[in-house]
Amino acid sequence: MSVQSSGSPQASPMAYNRHVQPFRKILVALAGIDTDKQLLDYAAMLAGISAGAELHCVHVTGASSAGSRWIASALESEVRAALEPLPSGQVSCHVLEGERTDALLSFATTAGTDLILLGHRRNRSGRRSLARRLAMEAPCSIWMVPEGSPASLRTILVPIDFSRRAADALSVGTAIAEAAGLDECLALHVYFNKATVTFDEYDEIIAEEKGQAFCLFVAPIDLHGVHAKPLFVEGVNVADTINRVAAEQKADLIIMGTRGRSRSAAVLLGSETEQTIIDTKIPILAVKHFGARRKLVEVLLDKRLRQRGDQRFT
Repeated sequence: MSVQSSGSPQASPMAYNRHVQPFRKILVALAGIDTDKQLLDYAAMLAGISAGAELHCVHVTGASSAGSRWIASALESEVRAALEPLPSGQVSCHVLEGERTDALLSFATTAGTDLILLGHRRNRSGRRSLARRLAMEAPCSIWMVPEGSPASLRTILVPIDFSRRAADALSVGTAIAEAAGLDECLALHVYFNKATVTFDEYDEIIAEEKGQAFCLFVAPIDLHGVHAKPLFVEGVNVADTINRVAAEQKADLIIMGTRGRSRSAAVLLGSETEQTIIDTKIPILAVKHFGARRKLVEVLLDKRLRQRGDQRFT
């Protein structure tokens, strides 16, 4: 296990023993508080289902260089104890200086991570701004773990709206389910019935139409051999309905897509994903839309160049 005070992690050979590897490089954002142990346990679980995945444990501090070295030593001890079963070459520790969000974004961009894992304290005030900003700006997916969440995956819920980003989320959800040894993944569609007049057969007709739409939706998606079980639930508030169904189904994880905006290559969460991140009491994975990843990396690198006064990319 190596400790670095700055810079990007060194790549190491990866040997996979599963057909699906949901994540290859995972940035574990440690806060230097007591809940880090829980987040490291969760990271170990993810490393177990993503065989060979690299874990880059990162703590951002405003301390001086001397202080950073002391923190790095303490961080290594904590990480070593929590992730002892993993090969030393699979785990690295990094202590960075600066503003936390910017430092994490910079590290994720430079290191080429495909997932940022971060925790959230139950009694923390605010609207989970760190998770939301990372989900909007990071060049990879964001997995937020509220305090008290068990390190287990038994039921995965993927809200869908039949869009491309929902297709991305469902493909990732079934990949995680396959890697975790699950046979099915729940695909939830929340709809709002605006009809003021109905008839006896109305519900049956609506259910049949939604069933046909779902079959067409999943047909081109790689489901990794996992059954995508559709759930059609009526609800006025999508985020509230998602959290309610997640509780009813005893879901361990909610997976939702982000919304790409091609002109600026910025990634918007979408109101439903953002509100679910704010309200959820269980882990949530915000999947970066596949087509937006490369463009966003280019924008972030361009921003860094402009901040240094260099000529921007054309």
